[in-house]
Amino acid sequence: MKETGINLIKAKESNRALLLQLICTAGKITRTELSVRSQLSPMTITNIVNEFLAQKLIVEVPPEDTVKVPGRTPMLLQISPASPVIVGIRMSRRRLQGIVANLSTQPLVQKEVLFSSEETEETIIHKLKELTEDLIRNIDRPILGLGISTAGVIDRESGVLEYITNFFHITRLDLRGHLSQYFDFPIYVCNEVHAAALCELYFGHGQAEDNFLYVGLTHGIAAAIVFERKLLDFSGEMGHMTIDYHGPRCACGNNGCLELYASTPNLLRQIADQTGVQLQNMEQAVAFAQKNRTAYAVFYNAMRQLSYGINNYLNLYSVPTVILGHDSYLLPDEIVEQMETTIASMSISMHHFGARPKLVKSKLGMKTQLYGTLCIVLQHLFQDGGAFRFLSAED
Repeated sequence: MKETGINLIKAKESNRALLLQLICTAGKITRTELSVRSQLSPMTITNIVNEFLAQKLIVEVPPEDTVKVPGRTPMLLQISPASPVIVGIRMSRRRLQGIVANLSTQPLVQKEVLFSSEETEETIIHKLKELTEDLIRNIDRPILGLGISTAGVIDRESGVLEYITNFFHITRLDLRGHLSQYFDFPIYVCNEVHAAALCELYFGHGQAEDNFLYVGLTHGIAAAIVFERKLLDFSGEMGHMTIDYHGPRCACGNNGCLELYASTPNLLRQIADQTGVQLQNMEQAVAFAQKNRTAYAVFYNAMRQLSYGINNYLNLYSVPTVILGHDSYLLPDEIVEQMETTIASMSISMHHFGARPKLVKSKLGMKTQLYGTLCIVLQHLFQDGGAFRFLSAED
Protein backbone atom coordinates (compact mmCIF):
# COMPACT_ATOMS: atom_id res chain seq x y z
CA MET A 1 0.00 0.00 0.00
CA LYS A 2 2.83 2.41 0.79
CA GLU A 3 4.44 1.86 -2.61
CA THR A 4 1.12 2.61 -4.36
CA GLY A 5 0.80 5.88 -2.47
CA ILE A 6 4.29 6.95 -3.54
CA ASN A 7 3.48 6.09 -7.13
CA LEU A 8 0.31 8.21 -7.00
CA ILE A 9 2.25 11.17 -5.63
CA LYS A 10 4.86 10.80 -8.34
CA ALA A 11 2.16 10.57 -10.99
CA LYS A 12 0.53 13.75 -9.70
CA GLU A 13 3.83 15.63 -9.72
CA SER A 14 4.68 14.34 -13.19
CA ASN A 15 1.29 15.48 -14.51
CA ARG A 16 1.87 18.96 -13.12
CA ALA A 17 5.36 19.07 -14.62
CA LEU A 18 4.03 17.90 -17.99
CA LEU A 19 1.34 20.60 -18.09
CA LEU A 20 3.81 23.28 -17.03
CA GLN A 21 6.13 22.15 -19.81
CA LEU A 22 3.34 22.29 -22.39
CA ILE A 23 2.33 25.80 -21.31
CA CYS A 24 5.93 27.04 -21.25
CA THR A 25 6.83 25.68 -24.67
CA ALA A 26 3.55 26.54 -26.40
CA GLY A 27 3.58 30.21 -25.49
CA LYS A 28 -0.22 30.25 -25.36
CA ILE A 29 -2.49 27.22 -25.18
CA THR A 30 -6.11 26.34 -24.34
CA ARG A 31 -7.28 23.81 -21.78
CA THR A 32 -8.63 21.65 -24.61
CA GLU A 33 -5.24 21.62 -26.33
CA LEU A 34 -3.59 20.71 -23.03
CA SER A 35 -5.91 17.74 -22.64
CA VAL A 36 -5.27 16.53 -26.20
CA ARG A 37 -1.50 16.89 -26.03
CA SER A 38 -1.11 15.50 -22.50
CA GLN A 39 -3.82 12.81 -22.82
CA LEU A 40 -5.02 13.79 -19.34
CA SER A 41 -8.70 14.09 -18.46
CA PRO A 42 -10.42 17.50 -18.55
CA MET A 43 -10.99 17.24 -14.78
CA THR A 44 -7.25 16.70 -14.15
CA ILE A 45 -6.45 19.62 -16.44
CA THR A 46 -8.88 21.88 -14.58
CA ASN A 47 -7.52 20.97 -11.15
CA ILE A 48 -3.86 21.53 -12.08
CA VAL A 49 -4.54 24.71 -14.05
CA ASN A 50 -6.44 26.16 -11.09
CA GLU A 51 -3.46 25.38 -8.84
CA PHE A 52 -1.10 27.13 -11.27
CA LEU A 53 -3.40 30.15 -11.44
CA ALA A 54 -3.54 30.34 -7.63
CA GLN A 55 0.29 30.13 -7.49
CA LYS A 56 0.51 32.96 -10.08
CA LEU A 57 2.60 30.73 -12.33
CA ILE A 58 0.22 31.26 -15.24
CA VAL A 59 -2.51 33.67 -16.29
CA GLU A 60 -5.53 33.51 -18.56
CA VAL A 61 -5.70 35.83 -21.56
CA PRO A 62 -8.32 36.24 -24.28
CA PRO A 63 -7.46 35.13 -27.81
CA GLU A 64 -6.10 37.81 -30.14
CA ASP A 65 -8.56 36.75 -32.85
CA THR A 66 -11.72 38.70 -32.12
CA VAL A 67 -13.90 36.85 -34.65
CA LYS A 68 -17.13 35.84 -32.89
CA VAL A 69 -17.97 32.14 -32.86
CA PRO A 70 -20.92 30.32 -31.29
CA GLY A 71 -20.45 29.27 -27.68
CA ARG A 72 -18.01 30.37 -25.03
CA THR A 73 -14.68 31.77 -26.27
CA PRO A 74 -11.86 29.57 -24.91
CA MET A 75 -9.31 31.47 -22.84
CA LEU A 76 -5.60 31.01 -23.46
CA LEU A 77 -3.09 30.05 -20.78
CA GLN A 78 0.39 31.52 -20.67
CA ILE A 79 3.23 32.11 -18.22
CA SER A 80 2.44 34.89 -15.75
CA PRO A 81 4.36 38.19 -15.78
CA ALA A 82 4.87 37.58 -12.04
CA SER A 83 6.22 34.04 -12.40
CA PRO A 84 9.74 33.00 -11.36
CA VAL A 85 12.64 33.53 -13.77
CA ILE A 86 15.66 31.56 -14.97
CA VAL A 87 19.21 32.72 -15.69
CA GLY A 88 21.54 31.47 -18.41
CA ILE A 89 25.20 32.09 -19.29
CA ARG A 90 26.98 30.83 -22.40
CA MET A 91 30.76 30.63 -22.05
CA SER A 92 32.56 30.57 -25.38
CA ARG A 93 36.28 30.88 -25.99
CA ARG A 94 35.89 34.61 -26.64
CA ARG A 95 33.14 35.89 -24.36
CA LEU A 96 30.37 35.36 -21.83
CA GLN A 97 26.76 35.94 -22.89
CA GLY A 98 24.11 36.18 -20.19
CA ILE A 99 20.32 36.24 -20.15
CA VAL A 100 17.43 36.35 -17.68
CA ALA A 101 14.08 35.12 -19.00
CA ASN A 102 10.70 33.83 -17.93
CA LEU A 103 9.78 30.14 -18.16
CA SER A 104 8.85 30.55 -21.84
CA THR A 105 12.37 31.94 -22.55
CA GLN A 106 11.08 35.45 -23.19
CA PRO A 107 14.13 37.60 -22.36
CA LEU A 108 14.05 40.20 -19.60
CA VAL A 109 17.75 41.09 -19.42
CA GLN A 110 20.74 40.35 -21.68
CA LYS A 111 24.40 41.25 -21.11
CA GLU A 112 27.80 40.31 -22.53
CA VAL A 113 31.40 40.27 -21.26
CA LEU A 114 34.43 39.82 -23.51
CA PHE A 115 37.48 37.76 -22.56
CA SER A 116 40.97 39.22 -22.78
CA SER A 117 43.92 37.29 -24.20
CA GLU A 118 45.32 36.57 -20.74
CA GLU A 119 42.46 35.02 -18.80
CA THR A 120 43.10 32.61 -15.93
CA GLU A 121 40.87 30.33 -13.91
CA GLU A 122 40.51 33.06 -11.28
CA THR A 123 39.63 35.84 -13.73
CA ILE A 124 37.09 33.70 -15.55
CA ILE A 125 35.31 32.76 -12.33
CA HIS A 126 35.36 36.43 -11.30
CA LYS A 127 33.78 37.48 -14.60
CA LEU A 128 31.14 34.76 -14.30
CA LYS A 129 30.29 35.96 -10.79
CA GLU A 130 30.13 39.63 -11.83
CA LEU A 131 28.01 38.88 -14.91
CA THR A 132 25.54 36.84 -12.84
CA GLU A 133 25.28 39.66 -10.30
CA ASP A 134 24.68 42.20 -13.09
CA LEU A 135 21.99 40.03 -14.66
CA ILE A 136 19.97 39.59 -11.46
CA ARG A 137 20.62 42.96 -9.83
CA ASN A 138 17.20 44.40 -10.62
CA ILE A 139 15.24 41.14 -10.68
CA ASP A 140 12.61 41.07 -7.91
CA ARG A 141 11.09 37.69 -8.84
CA PRO A 142 12.16 34.25 -7.57
CA ILE A 143 15.13 32.78 -9.46
CA LEU A 144 14.78 29.07 -10.18
CA GLY A 145 18.32 28.42 -11.32
CA LEU A 146 21.35 29.31 -13.43
CA GLY A 147 22.26 27.27 -16.49
CA ILE A 148 25.83 27.50 -17.79
CA SER A 149 26.80 26.10 -21.17
CA THR A 150 30.35 25.68 -22.42
CA ALA A 151 32.38 23.68 -24.88
CA GLY A 152 34.19 20.60 -23.60
CA VAL A 153 33.45 17.49 -21.58
CA ILE A 154 31.09 18.14 -18.67
CA ASP A 155 30.37 16.08 -15.56
CA ARG A 156 26.75 17.16 -15.22
CA GLU A 157 26.38 15.61 -11.76
CA SER A 158 29.18 17.70 -10.25
CA GLY A 159 28.97 20.71 -12.57
CA VAL A 160 32.64 20.42 -13.46
CA LEU A 161 34.14 21.20 -16.85
CA GLU A 162 36.38 18.15 -16.94
CA TYR A 163 38.24 18.78 -20.19
CA ILE A 164 38.50 21.53 -22.79
CA THR A 165 41.10 22.38 -25.42
CA ASN A 166 42.41 25.78 -26.58
CA PHE A 167 41.01 27.65 -23.59
CA PHE A 168 43.64 29.94 -22.00
CA HIS A 169 45.77 26.92 -21.00
CA ILE A 170 42.89 25.79 -18.77
CA THR A 171 41.77 22.17 -19.18
CA ARG A 172 39.54 21.74 -16.12
CA LEU A 173 37.26 24.14 -14.25
CA ASP A 174 34.89 23.52 -11.31
CA LEU A 175 32.19 25.95 -12.39
CA ARG A 176 29.44 24.95 -9.95
CA GLY A 177 31.83 24.56 -7.04
CA HIS A 178 33.17 28.09 -7.42
CA LEU A 179 29.91 29.89 -8.18
CA SER A 180 27.79 28.10 -5.56
CA GLN A 181 29.78 30.00 -2.91
CA TYR A 182 28.09 33.22 -4.05
CA PHE A 183 24.55 32.24 -5.09
CA ASP A 184 21.86 30.27 -3.27
CA PHE A 185 19.90 29.09 -6.32
CA PRO A 186 20.72 25.84 -8.18
CA ILE A 187 23.52 25.96 -10.76
CA TYR A 188 23.60 23.50 -13.66
CA VAL A 189 26.42 23.05 -16.16
CA CYS A 190 26.03 21.47 -19.58
CA ASN A 191 27.94 21.11 -22.84
CA GLU A 192 26.82 23.96 -25.09
CA VAL A 193 25.73 21.73 -27.98
CA HIS A 194 23.73 19.54 -25.58
CA ALA A 195 22.10 22.74 -24.27
CA ALA A 196 21.29 23.83 -27.83
CA ALA A 197 19.73 20.42 -28.49
CA LEU A 198 17.50 20.89 -25.44
CA CYS A 199 16.43 24.26 -26.81
CA GLU A 200 15.62 22.63 -30.13
CA LEU A 201 13.70 19.88 -28.32
CA TYR A 202 11.50 22.24 -26.31
CA PHE A 203 11.10 25.21 -28.65
CA GLY A 204 12.30 24.18 -32.12
CA HIS A 205 12.08 21.18 -34.43
CA GLY A 206 11.70 18.93 -31.38
CA GLN A 207 8.09 20.03 -31.08
CA ALA A 208 7.42 17.82 -34.11
CA GLU A 209 10.44 15.45 -34.02
CA ASP A 210 10.96 12.92 -31.22
CA ASN A 211 14.37 11.77 -32.48
CA PHE A 212 17.14 13.88 -33.98
CA LEU A 213 20.86 14.59 -34.16
CA TYR A 214 21.95 18.16 -33.43
CA VAL A 215 25.28 19.20 -34.96
CA GLY A 216 27.02 22.37 -33.82
CA LEU A 217 29.84 23.83 -35.88
CA THR A 218 31.99 26.30 -33.91
CA HIS A 219 35.64 26.39 -32.83
CA GLY A 220 35.21 22.62 -32.89
CA ILE A 221 32.44 20.28 -33.98
CA ALA A 222 30.08 18.72 -31.46
CA ALA A 223 26.91 16.66 -31.60
CA ALA A 224 23.97 15.76 -29.39
CA ILE A 225 21.42 12.99 -29.80
CA VAL A 226 17.78 13.28 -28.73
CA PHE A 227 16.09 9.88 -28.75
CA GLU A 228 12.45 9.37 -27.74
CA ARG A 229 12.48 12.98 -26.49
CA LYS A 230 15.39 12.32 -24.12
CA LEU A 231 18.83 13.90 -24.46
CA LEU A 232 21.36 11.07 -24.45
CA ASP A 233 24.22 11.65 -22.03
CA PHE A 234 27.44 11.20 -24.00
CA SER A 235 30.40 13.45 -24.82
CA GLY A 236 29.40 14.13 -28.44
CA GLU A 237 32.86 15.27 -29.53
CA MET A 238 32.26 14.74 -33.23
CA GLY A 239 35.18 17.02 -34.05
CA HIS A 240 37.65 14.57 -32.52
CA MET A 241 36.57 11.72 -34.76
CA THR A 242 39.65 10.71 -36.76
CA ILE A 243 39.02 10.82 -40.50
CA ASP A 244 42.70 10.62 -41.59
CA TYR A 245 45.14 8.89 -39.26
CA HIS A 246 48.00 10.22 -41.45
CA GLY A 247 46.65 13.75 -40.96
CA PRO A 248 48.01 16.61 -38.83
CA ARG A 249 48.23 16.43 -35.06
CA CYS A 250 45.22 17.75 -33.16
CA ALA A 251 45.31 19.53 -29.78
CA CYS A 252 43.50 16.52 -28.30
CA GLY A 253 46.44 14.23 -29.14
CA ASN A 254 44.87 12.40 -32.10
CA ASN A 255 45.82 12.72 -35.74
CA GLY A 256 43.52 13.85 -38.54
CA CYS A 257 40.52 14.89 -36.41
CA LEU A 258 37.44 16.08 -38.28
CA GLU A 259 37.59 19.55 -36.74
CA LEU A 260 40.99 20.13 -38.38
CA TYR A 261 39.17 20.09 -41.72
CA ALA A 262 35.65 21.36 -41.09
CA SER A 263 35.50 23.54 -37.94
CA THR A 264 34.95 27.28 -38.34
CA PRO A 265 38.55 28.43 -37.56
CA ASN A 266 40.06 25.84 -39.88
CA LEU A 267 37.59 26.63 -42.63
CA LEU A 268 38.53 30.32 -42.34
CA ARG A 269 42.21 29.37 -42.39
CA GLN A 270 41.78 27.28 -45.55
CA ILE A 271 40.01 30.17 -47.31
CA ALA A 272 42.80 32.55 -46.28
CA ASP A 273 45.50 30.13 -47.49
CA GLN A 274 43.86 29.65 -50.88
CA THR A 275 42.52 33.16 -51.58
CA GLY A 276 44.66 35.45 -49.44
CA VAL A 277 41.52 36.93 -47.89
CA GLN A 278 41.32 37.08 -44.09
CA LEU A 279 37.78 36.62 -42.76
CA GLN A 280 36.62 36.99 -39.17
CA ASN A 281 33.65 34.66 -38.87
CA MET A 282 31.38 32.18 -40.61
CA GLU A 283 28.91 34.84 -41.72
CA GLN A 284 31.65 36.66 -43.64
CA ALA A 285 32.94 33.37 -45.05
CA VAL A 286 29.53 32.35 -46.39
CA ALA A 287 29.02 35.75 -48.04
CA PHE A 288 32.51 35.60 -49.60
CA ALA A 289 32.02 32.04 -50.84
CA GLN A 290 28.88 33.10 -52.71
CA LYS A 291 31.01 35.25 -55.04
CA ASN A 292 34.38 33.47 -54.96
CA ARG A 293 34.66 30.03 -56.57
CA THR A 294 37.82 29.07 -54.68
CA ALA A 295 36.21 29.85 -51.32
CA TYR A 296 33.09 27.98 -52.37
CA ALA A 297 35.23 24.93 -53.19
CA VAL A 298 36.74 25.12 -49.69
CA PHE A 299 33.21 25.11 -48.25
CA TYR A 300 32.17 22.22 -50.44
CA ASN A 301 35.15 20.05 -49.46
CA ALA A 302 34.90 20.90 -45.76
CA MET A 303 31.19 20.18 -45.61
CA ARG A 304 31.73 16.92 -47.49
CA GLN A 305 34.10 15.91 -44.68
CA LEU A 306 31.46 16.94 -42.16
CA SER A 307 28.94 14.79 -44.03
CA TYR A 308 31.11 11.72 -43.40
CA GLY A 309 31.19 12.53 -39.70
CA ILE A 310 27.42 12.96 -39.57
CA ASN A 311 26.91 9.68 -41.43
CA ASN A 312 29.08 7.85 -38.88
CA TYR A 313 26.78 9.11 -36.12
CA LEU A 314 23.65 8.15 -38.03
CA ASN A 315 24.97 4.63 -38.51
CA LEU A 316 25.44 4.39 -34.73
CA TYR A 317 22.22 6.16 -33.73
CA SER A 318 19.42 5.73 -36.26
CA VAL A 319 17.52 9.02 -36.23
CA PRO A 320 15.73 10.47 -39.25
CA THR A 321 16.59 14.15 -38.81
CA VAL A 322 19.81 16.14 -38.50
CA ILE A 323 19.55 19.70 -37.18
CA LEU A 324 22.37 22.03 -38.20
CA GLY A 325 23.04 24.67 -35.58
CA HIS A 326 25.62 27.14 -34.32
CA ASP A 327 27.70 28.25 -37.34
CA SER A 328 26.35 25.47 -39.55
CA TYR A 329 23.00 27.28 -39.39
CA LEU A 330 24.61 29.88 -41.70
CA LEU A 331 25.47 27.39 -44.46
CA PRO A 332 23.99 28.15 -47.90
CA ASP A 333 20.93 26.03 -48.70
CA GLU A 334 22.62 24.44 -51.70
CA ILE A 335 25.51 23.25 -49.51
CA VAL A 336 23.01 21.71 -47.07
CA GLU A 337 21.29 19.95 -50.00
CA GLN A 338 24.63 18.62 -51.21
CA MET A 339 25.41 17.32 -47.72
CA GLU A 340 22.03 15.58 -47.57
CA THR A 341 22.69 13.93 -50.93
CA THR A 342 26.20 12.86 -49.86
CA ILE A 343 24.91 11.29 -46.65
CA ALA A 344 22.06 9.54 -48.47
CA SER A 345 24.54 7.99 -50.93
CA MET A 346 26.35 6.10 -48.17
CA SER A 347 23.87 5.91 -45.29
CA ILE A 348 22.88 2.57 -43.87
CA SER A 349 20.49 4.11 -41.36
CA MET A 350 18.17 5.31 -44.13
CA HIS A 351 17.14 1.71 -44.77
CA HIS A 352 15.77 1.62 -41.23
CA PHE A 353 13.37 4.48 -41.97
CA GLY A 354 12.80 3.85 -45.67
CA ALA A 355 13.77 7.43 -46.46
CA ARG A 356 16.95 9.48 -46.75
CA PRO A 357 18.06 11.38 -43.65
CA LYS A 358 16.68 14.91 -43.53
CA LEU A 359 18.99 17.88 -42.85
CA VAL A 360 17.34 21.05 -41.52
CA LYS A 361 18.65 24.26 -40.03
CA SER A 362 17.96 25.13 -36.41
CA LYS A 363 14.49 26.58 -36.03
CA LEU A 364 15.70 29.24 -33.60
CA GLY A 365 18.78 30.14 -35.62
CA MET A 366 21.72 31.66 -33.80
CA LYS A 367 19.56 32.34 -30.70
CA THR A 368 19.67 28.61 -29.93
CA GLN A 369 23.13 28.95 -28.40
CA LEU A 370 22.12 31.43 -25.71
CA TYR A 371 18.56 30.24 -25.17
CA GLY A 372 19.93 26.74 -24.68
CA THR A 373 21.39 27.89 -21.36
CA LEU A 374 17.85 28.56 -20.14
CA CYS A 375 16.75 25.12 -21.27
CA ILE A 376 19.38 23.53 -19.01
CA VAL A 377 17.34 24.79 -16.06
CA LEU A 378 14.02 23.97 -17.71
CA GLN A 379 15.09 20.37 -18.24
CA HIS A 380 15.57 19.95 -14.49
CA LEU A 381 12.22 21.60 -13.79
CA PHE A 382 10.38 19.40 -16.26
CA GLN A 383 11.90 16.02 -15.43
CA ASP A 384 10.22 13.58 -13.07
CA GLY A 385 7.92 16.09 -11.44
CA GLY A 386 10.87 18.27 -10.49
CA ALA A 387 9.04 21.40 -11.63
CA PHE A 388 6.26 21.04 -9.06
CA ARG A 389 8.58 20.26 -6.17
CA PHE A 390 10.91 23.11 -7.01
CA LEU A 391 8.23 25.67 -7.68
CA SER A 392 6.35 24.71 -4.51
CA ALA A 393 9.52 25.46 -2.53
CA GLU A 394 9.37 29.04 -3.82
CA ASP A 395 5.83 29.68 -2.54
